[in-house]
Amino acid sequence: MVLDKRVTTTAFGEYVIQHERRGFGSIERDIEWLAEQFGIPARTMFYKPKHLDDDVLGFSGFTTTDAVGLLIAMEDLGLFVAPALLVEALLPDVTSKALLTDSEYRILTYKAATGRRKTTLRSNVERDSSMITEEAFRDSAGYRYKMTRQNGQALSLEVKGPKHREIQHEYVTCDYCDLSYETNNTSDSRRHRAAHRLAQQLLDPKPRPKLAARLAQGGRSDIVDSDAPMWMQEEVRKRARKFKREFKYDSTQWPDNGKEPIDPGWEGYLLTAGPDGTIAGACAFFKINGEMEGVQLEWSLQWVWLAPKYRRQGILLKHWPLLVERYGNFFIEPPVSDAMRGFVAEHGTDVQKGWFAKAFGTTAQGVALPE
Repeated sequence: MVLDKRVTTTAFGEYVIQHERRGFGSIERDIEWLAEQFGIPARTMFYKPKHLDDDVLGFSGFTTTDAVGLLIAMEDLGLFVAPALLVEALLPDVTSKALLTDSEYRILTYKAATGRRKTTLRSNVERDSSMITEEAFRDSAGYRYKMTRQNGQALSLEVKGPKHREIQHEYVTCDYCDLSYETNNTSDSRRHRAAHRLAQQLLDPKPRPKLAARLAQGGRSDIVDSDAPMWMQEEVRKRARKFKREFKYDSTQWPDNGKEPIDPGWEGYLLTAGPDGTIAGACAFFKINGEMEGVQLEWSLQWVWLAPKYRRQGILLKHWPLLVERYGNFFIEPPVSDAMRGFVAEHGTDVQKGWFAKAFGTTAQGVALPE
């Protein structure tokens, strides 16, 4: 009997033996034990008294969702308990929820998972050095069973549905987006696709009409400061995070959290590949207001990142005079790559060349440039 979305254990048992007739209905005796194995609580229930001081008699039962969840678990063991119609009745309510119990999750995934699960029941017998035996068999519905015994006592029963297939998982790292993920894993596959799309935006960028329109205006339209549109600040942030991952830095050298404008002491710069607004890379400057070897410093170049396909293509060289014009003899934050040393040795200001000569010695002109 179902009342107020509750069902008594007795009524549940009657439903089960109407469908599972093998063993002359003996499965009814194991209902509460099976519920315990699957973590489904059997609750003590009472009929509401007419008066609060009336005596009440308790009896065992389940909520309807737990009852159907238990039926699904029993079907996973190969029992004939017919949960499909009950799943259909409860599915609309379950689908509307954001947080699910075990039973609700079984209901939600019933159609996708039925016949595909592997279920293992374990006894409370402790394993020791005694002889272990295994017995395997298959029933008429295609369920595969493996019983493991120790000195004749049951240790575990493994049940595989007729559609169950063993899936091999392997951890791999994508050469393109640099994400490590588990193969044959649905959630990891979605995560990888998202990371791949993000990497594609950085490694193979497309023209950006909004940025092209700003560039056509001239002035300071390509400077990414606290007054710049949030989408431009986000473009710098993405490349700052890529720089961090590629060069194994501990922190991201860009203060944007994706929600609020950056601090006034920071400025970014989008390195475009042409007037169509294609973003080849970015760099970031931090205001320092200091002095080095008698030279007044206002800015420090924190990092420069270019998509690999745009490196050594003259992109940084094209933007460098504008950076020097705006930021002067800016300091270049170490560590500095060999490629950057070679670039500064050829294209840096006289002051920057002097700093590098003292810091690194004579820099060979043949070093590949990160242009």
